[in-house]
Amino acid sequence: MTQTSTAAAFPQPIQRREIPFPDWSYAHVFRHGECDPAGIVYTPAFFNVFNRAIEAWFCECLGLSYYDFLGPRRIGLGYVNAHAEFFSPVKMGQKVDYFIRVTRIGGKSYALELNAMLGDTEALRGLFTTVTTDLDTHSSINIPTDLRDALNRYVFSDNA
Repeated sequence: MTQTSTAAAFPQPIQRREIPFPDWSYAHVFRHGECDPAGIVYTPAFFNVFNRAIEAWFCECLGLSYYDFLGPRRIGLGYVNAHAEFFSPVKMGQKVDYFIRVTRIGGKSYALELNAMLGDTEALRGLFTTVTTDLDTHSSINIPTDLRDALNRYVFSDNA
């Protein structure tokens, strides 16, 4: 029987120098209304900002309008899994930089990892699996070719 250390069993924060795609980030300063009375950011506020970062990343990095997918193209980009790992608290007035990488592309879904950096150290990590759907039938569809091609530019795996 092999023993594993407890530290190895839990995710560890990364450092800014470990970001695989450092040329783009989404910056957000957390304001009073996003925090509890102690000045610590509410958990749901992080998920709102994760989604804002993904929307900006689509438009600015992938070169695809997130809003065209949902509007004229009628393609849903819904999360079937949304998870966050917290490493340190973020407080009112602090700026967090969000970096995005694609960790998996399947036939109808893809997975994103968002590294939320407070200074040079990761404060939290968002993990999202998105399934592409037909918004009229609410059924899953294959990832559109233009989206698949764009996502492939940001694939990163620790096994690569």
